[in-house]
Formats: sequence, C-alpha cells, structure tokens
Amino acid sequence: MENNTFISHELEEMRSQISLLKDKLEKQTIINDQHIRRSMKSNMSEINRTILASIIAGAFALPYCTWFFWSQGLSTIFVVATAVMLAVCLGLTIAKQVTLKRLDFSSGNLVEVAEKLGGIKKHYQDWIKIAIPMVLIWFSWLIYEMLSTLGVSPMTMGFCTGAVLGGLIGGFVGMRMNKKVITKTTEILSQIKDLQKGE
Repeated sequence: MENNTFISHELEEMRSQISLLKDKLEKQTIINDQHIRRSMKSNMSEINRTILASIIAGAFALPYCTWFFWSQGLSTIFVVATAVMLAVCLGLTIAKQVTLKRLDFSSGNLVEVAEKLGGIKKHYQDWIKIAIPMVLIWFSWLIYEMLSTLGVSPMTMGFCTGAVLGGLIGGFVGMRMNKKVITKTTEILSQIKDLQKGE
C-alpha cells in the first residue's frame, strides 16, 4: 500500500513538473514570437525609410529635370521621355510603399505577408536588370542632346562631365538603397519562416 502511495505521489510530482515545463515553453514561445515580430517591424521601418527617401528624390527630380532640360532647349521628345521615365519610376516606388504600409506584422496572416513581401523583393531584384540598361541609354541620349543642341564648348563638356559624375554617384546611392531593401526583405522572410516553424 505504501508502495502504491509512493508511486502515486511520484507520478503526481512528474505531472506537476511536466505542467510547469509546458507553461514555461509556452511563455518562451510567446516571448520569442513577440521578439521576432518586433524585429520584423524594425526591419520594415528601415525599408519604409529607404523607400521614402527614393520617393522624395523622385518627387524633386521629376519637376526639376523637366524644367531644366526644357530651359536648355533640348528636344521635346527627350524632355517628355525623361518626364515619363521619372514619373513611372516614382509611381512604381509609391505603389510598393503603399503595399508595405498595409502589411500587418502584429497579427496578420504570415503566409499572405510573406507572399506580398516576396513580390516586393522580386520587384527590387528585377528592377536592377531594367534600370541599368535604361539609365545607360538615357545618359547616352542626354549627352547626344547636349552636344547637338549646345554644340561642343567648354560649358557643354563641363555639363556632360558633371552629368556623368552625378549619374555615377546617384547610381551608387540607388544601388545601395535597392540592395538594402532586398537585404531587409530577405531578413523578414527568414523571420517569418522561423515563426511558421514554431507554430
């Protein structure tokens, strides 16, 4: 009888320990979940700031470049093509920003969030393949326009040199911003996978 009581007591003790362990694990899972979601929000804030900087630059470049090239007497087709190119780039960037703002990391469906985020990551990866040839063609056209409209002069050569240097600096900054968005979206997608494993 005493032996049965002892075994029963031991079993009760084990159940109690298992219950405590389960509680601790559940609390740990909740804390990990909250920590990962906070980290995801932090990464998303960085992405939003980076894209916002692109939008501000584009919103400035669109009217300024249109006015400047027009005032220099460059061809109407070049000025219109430049304005359209900048407007399309700005519009696409704003559209991606709006999509990102709608993502809910605190309680949203992670599958849906990952799908939309994956689409944004792909957009920025593909954008490099489109942007580099587009900018090279545009720069060549700009140099041609300047030389054919203003003629070969020290001022024109200075402008062309400045445009190339500005383009290289702008391209470097743009590529870094693009890479940052890709890196941060990759980190968030990895964090979503971690959360899904724990579910």
